[in-house]
Parts: sequence; structure tokens; C-alpha cells
Amino acid sequence: MAARIAHWAFLSLLIFIGLYLTLLGGYLAYIGGSVYYVAAGIAVLTTALMVERRNAYALPIYGALLGATLVWSIFEADGYLLTLLPRLGAWMGLGLWFFTPWYRQSLKADPASSQPRALPWIGSPLLACALVLLAAGHAYEKNGTGTERTLPDRAPITDWRRYGNTDGGTRFAEIEQINTETVGQLKEVWRYRTGVSNDFKMTPLQANGLLYLCGSGNVMMAVDSDSGKEVWRHDPKVTFPAKHQYAKTCRGLSYHEAPAGYSGQCPKRIVTGTVDARLIAVDAMTGERCTDFGVEGAVDLRKGLSEHHPNQYYVTSPPLVADDVLVVGGLVLDSQDLGLPSGVLRAFDVLTGKFAWAWDLGNPGYYGEPKQGETYTPGTPNVWSIMSYDAELDLIFAPTGNASPDYYGGERRPYDDEWSSAVVALDAGTGEPRWKYQTVHHDIWDYDLPAQPVLVDVDHDGERVPAVAVPTKMGDIFLLDRRDGTQVFPMEERVVPQAPEYGEYLSPTQPVSALPNFHPYLHEKDMWGLTPLDQLACRIEYRLLRYEGMYTPPTTGGTLIAPGNFGGFNWGSVSVDADNGLLVAAPMLLAHRLMLFTPEQVAKAGPIARYVLGEHHPAVRMDPDAPLPEAREPDPNDPYDHVRIRYYGMPQPFMARLPTGVPCFEPPWSRIAVIDLNTKELLWSRPLGSMKDSGPFGLRSGLPFNVGVAVRAGTLTTRGGLTFVSSTMDRTVRAFDLRTGEIKWAQELPGSSQSTPMTYLSEKSGKQFLIVTIPNPSWRYPRDPKTGTYTDSQSIQDGKGGYVIAYAIN
Repeated sequence: MAARIAHWAFLSLLIFIGLYLTLLGGYLAYIGGSVYYVAAGIAVLTTALMVERRNAYALPIYGALLGATLVWSIFEADGYLLTLLPRLGAWMGLGLWFFTPWYRQSLKADPASSQPRALPWIGSPLLACALVLLAAGHAYEKNGTGTERTLPDRAPITDWRRYGNTDGGTRFAEIEQINTETVGQLKEVWRYRTGVSNDFKMTPLQANGLLYLCGSGNVMMAVDSDSGKEVWRHDPKVTFPAKHQYAKTCRGLSYHEAPAGYSGQCPKRIVTGTVDARLIAVDAMTGERCTDFGVEGAVDLRKGLSEHHPNQYYVTSPPLVADDVLVVGGLVLDSQDLGLPSGVLRAFDVLTGKFAWAWDLGNPGYYGEPKQGETYTPGTPNVWSIMSYDAELDLIFAPTGNASPDYYGGERRPYDDEWSSAVVALDAGTGEPRWKYQTVHHDIWDYDLPAQPVLVDVDHDGERVPAVAVPTKMGDIFLLDRRDGTQVFPMEERVVPQAPEYGEYLSPTQPVSALPNFHPYLHEKDMWGLTPLDQLACRIEYRLLRYEGMYTPPTTGGTLIAPGNFGGFNWGSVSVDADNGLLVAAPMLLAHRLMLFTPEQVAKAGPIARYVLGEHHPAVRMDPDAPLPEAREPDPNDPYDHVRIRYYGMPQPFMARLPTGVPCFEPPWSRIAVIDLNTKELLWSRPLGSMKDSGPFGLRSGLPFNVGVAVRAGTLTTRGGLTFVSSTMDRTVRAFDLRTGEIKWAQELPGSSQSTPMTYLSEKSGKQFLIVTIPNPSWRYPRDPKTGTYTDSQSIQDGKGGYVIAYAIN
């Protein structure tokens, strides 16, 4: 009885798989895709027929399928284990059925006939598949160890006073107590809980024997940097502008020491830019408000902006300290709307809070506050991320965003196109632009510059060149001479896809960096899945979406955007070994679907619009019964007339539509790599993070496969020859050998970090500390094991707030 049930269950499974592959595989072949799947489907149906007839010739047919699949897989998968496994694993598992007693019992008894046997027909290809998987590579590339220079002849910097440690955002620590030989001795030495829940994305600052922190709601704390004991706390009582995750973010603080002879309040101060759009200054030693800064310790950043809802403008990144001014941009809500608040960049006196200058790119040549009755130019590209400063050149390096709407640029003004998605060098004393380099022309992919430009000196043509490395969402790194914005290595303008939707226009070319990049062209063979079934579904969708490589324009029929708008690189930026000119990159390798809708379609489409745009998108909330606007010429006195917008768009991750819950394109989905900026050589590259906390069907697999998981922040590099990263989705902090990529130390965390680690040398104890921060609740993928929920905050919230964990060599 059991054998009969097993026989019919296996037969039913074969018929289902065979029909699925034959029908959908036939469609894939019809639209220009691989013929493998339809051929495999026919082979499976033929095998099913033999199984139904209890004929042993099922064995050679299935064995031939296994052998052909092996050859096809080797051709397609480039010898990488995690691309071979989904192609072979399911077939290997099915093949084991033919070795079970149930299968042998199902065969017709015919002693006179010569029956095919499982061992030669199935066993041989199974063994061959297993040997190929064992011999497969792991996407780990090593090419060299890179430039080695003589160390600078000066005392090392041992504290951490800027978001990226230095004015230039190097995330490089000139200390080496923790090095490639001693890092294995790192142990946790103290742990502090902030008492503030939700986002905790900040990299702490360290000075005066204190560690400075900020949590959600811009709550500021100082703890003893040797013991982790709280010294002071300041809660600015912010009003949260929205429920959006970014409205709870404080990515960092700013620190400033007044010059000798200063007699006012707060000679050492901490400044935060808040999510209710204020600059707030407190005493670095006591946490008390600096009441002579602005008005009672605060500067109102909404002053001068056009009328807007509070959730359309706020600050999430630390203000830049550039000599005697604080320079601050702002987050302007990502939207498909026109007429949002200005992306103006402003500077204020760091001691008094008095206005110094404003760079309003819609009002060139004027750097003052708006005249009476006027505002800063609405809807201009903003600077929401972190800026850098070169004190010698007195230049600020500002990464700009793209003007809204994000995915349709037919209404852009000339200055929107001129200044968007660019690194702009501004005079720190006046705000006047000195030069700019645009990384995307007419950006309609939301490829705004999200990362802090990193200042690093490189050797090129016998000269030490002061350079700036500019990481992008596309996965490119542009290397420019920071004196004038010229290219250190010649770069090209490459012809890109054209034919946009009606009303849109495109740049015929886009700049391409000469450095190694992290945006491979996705081919059909790069589509992935847990089994051939979801891999086939992803291949079909790949063929149905428009995709001609990076910069394929968004369309109403659907476009594959790769990399997606998460990056590539994001706000975590990159770090450098400033001693030697080596750059450490940890990009994500994500892709998105994107579909455009007209306002009329959004208003009437209902469920489709809600699925693509999201229930809370302003376009979806349009009244479907309201009369549609009549077509008319734009009002010349109202350049932000919403009825002129032709399209709305919203990206979605390119994940399998089947319930396996895996990406539609093969891993790795993030990497860590080192580039020698002096030679352009990629020294090594490897996937970053394992799938132990993720897996198909929303389960935590526990598997050690290094698939490269989502990375939420950046890397820390030290003179000890190490680079640290803590923000992978698998709840682990790791130390890599900077020269070889070898993992030298790893420690599991209580949740997924969302920040870049930092380090300092204590003046009191002489110990080097490594600091990692983790939010609570933390972003844990794919679901919480106790609650089963799939919310943004997926670990159990215990009310004690985020973690600050210190490691040192005992």
C-alpha cells in the first residue's frame, strides 16, 4: 500500500513539473529565451509516462536529462556553486527516487527481459553532478596585495571626531593595536543600552574620553568610552514628521571645539540636525543646551522654505563642520510630485548659529537668505547625505540628489538637470560652486548620489594627486582631482539606451568610471531561483521587462532597473587605507522592477496601482471617482502645476513571484572588495555575508553559504591592516585582512547593525576599542522566529533600546 501511494505521489509530481516546464518553457522559447526548459519538460513527461507504465526505461530517459542538465549548467553557471546548485539540486533530489525500494517494487516483473538499472543510468550522472558541485568555486577573487607606501611622519590621530573619522570621510583609523595578528583576541568588554528604540544608524564620535551617540528622535547621549557608563543625556523632544522609517533616523552627530580665547558657552559642543528640521547645539561635556546658539540653542531650518508638509523636509545626516561654519542640507521626500521644498544647502556660524550663506541652485550668484516675500527655489535637487571638507583647499564636497519626480523628468528645469546627481565642490566661505562632476545626466532612475565623497591622495603619473572618490548607486566609483574636478583616470561617455515614454527626454550618453565597477550586465542566464520552476518564472519576467543594461529608461510596460535605487553604494559610502591609497568597497548588488503609470491610470487602476505604488503613495490616495483634469497648457506662472506630470512610478525588488521568496537574479547580492586607487587594480573581491539568517519561504536556513546579503552601512579600515563591517543582514561583525580578503575574526550580534563600526585608542587605559551599534528592534530578515511577522522591525522589542557593544584585547 505504501509503495503504491509513493508511486502515484511521485508520478503526480513528475506530471506537474513536466507540464509546468513544457508550457512555460515553451512560452519562454517563444519570446526568445532558452529552449532548455521546454526540452526538460518533455523529458520529464516522457519519464512520467514510463513510470506510469512501470517501465524501467524511465531510468535512461531521466539519466539523459540529468546529463544534459549538467552540461547546460556548466555552460550557464560560470562554475560558481550557488549558480550551479539550483540548476542541479532539484533534479538530483528527484533522481534519488529511482534508488528507493518503492520504485523497484513498482516495476513490472519480467525476468526474461533485460531491464535498465538505476546505478549506471542514474548513479553516474548523479555522481558527476556531485563532483561538479564539490569542485565549484565560491566567487572569491584574489589578484594582488596592492601599493605599500612609507608611513607619514606625524603623530597618529587616535580619537574619532567626525562621522567618517576625518573631514574627508576616510573611515580610516591610524591605530594598529588591533591588527592581523591580534584581532583574534578581541572580546566584548562592555555593553550599553540606549533606552531609545527604533532606528539606530549612527556611527559614534569619540573625544574627551566620551563616546557621543544619538538615537531615534535625535536623543543624544554621552557615555564613558572606557566603561560604557552613561555621563549625560539630552532629549530635544522632536516632533516626528511622519511614520516613514527615515523620519526616525539620526545617522550621526557633529563635534566642534572653539578656538583659543573663546569666552562663550560650550567651548566643546555637539550639534545634531533633527527630523523636525532644527539644528540643536549642546555642551559636549554636560549635554546642556548652548543657549547662545540660534534661539535658545536651536536654528529653525524651515525658515525660507516654501509652504510644505513637515514630512516633506527634514534632516537625517550630521551637519558638516567646515572650519567655523556648520553646513546642512536636508531630506526632501522622495516623490512623484512637483513643487516640493527646496534642496537648498545652508551654512550657519558654528558658535552663534547665525546664517552665513545659502547655495540655492535655482538662484545662481545669490548666496543670501530669500528676500522678503520670496523663498528658496522649490523642488531643486537636495543634499540629504553626508558631505566632506578639505581644509587646505577650503572646499566642501556635496553629493546632490535628483529633482522630483524621481522616474519622470519631462518637467525638469535646466538647473535641475545641470546640478542633479553630481558631486559639487563649494567654497566653504561663500557657498559659491567651484566645480562639479555629474555622475548621471538627466537622472530618471533615482540614482542620486547617496554616499559621502571620500578624500584620498593617490599616486598617478609620478604625482601625488589630492583626489576625491565618489561612490554611486550604480556601483561605480568616480575618482576626481579635488582641486578642479578633472578625472584622475580617463573616463568615457558611453552611449546608452534611448526611446523613452512620451514626454520624456534622455541624455544620449552617460559617464562610466575607469575603476572596477559593481554593476554587471544581467543576462537571462543570470536569473536565479530555488528550483528550475521559479528560475523559469524569473526568466520569463526578465524577457517581458524592458532591459538593455544600465540606464534603460522607465516604461509603462515595465523596466528592469539594475542596479536598483538602493545601490550599489548608499549612505554607508566606502573607506580607504589613506596610508596607501587602497579603497574598500561593500556595494549591494540589487535590482528592481519599475513601471510607470499616467495619473489617469493611477486614478482608475485601483488594485494594480496599489500593488505597484503602495497603499500610502500619494497618487494611490487620489479619489478614483473624481473627474480627471482637463488637458490644458501649463500655467506659466505656476511651474509646479501637478496636472502636467505625465507619469508616476515606484520600484519594487526583483524577487520571485512564486512563494519561494528568493531574488530573481543570482548571488552574490553584496560584495566586499579592495581597489588600489593608484593602479586601478581590483586586489580582491568576495561575497559579503551568509544566508544563516535568511532562506527560502521566509525561513532562517542556518546555512553557511556566502551569498552576499544586504549591507546597510559602510566599512572601517585601520592601520592594523584590517577592515571591519557590521551591517550585514546576518547579524555578524567581521574583520577582513585588507590585503588578502581573509576573514580574521567574526562575532555574532544581537541583531543586524545598521551602522559603520568605529574605533579609538583610550587615553586612560591605552586600549584600542572597536565599537558596533545595533538597533532594537533590529531589521532581521526574513521574519521574527517568535512572532512570525514580516514588519520593518522584526526582532523582539524589549524596551531597553539599541545596543552599543565595545570590543578590545583583554
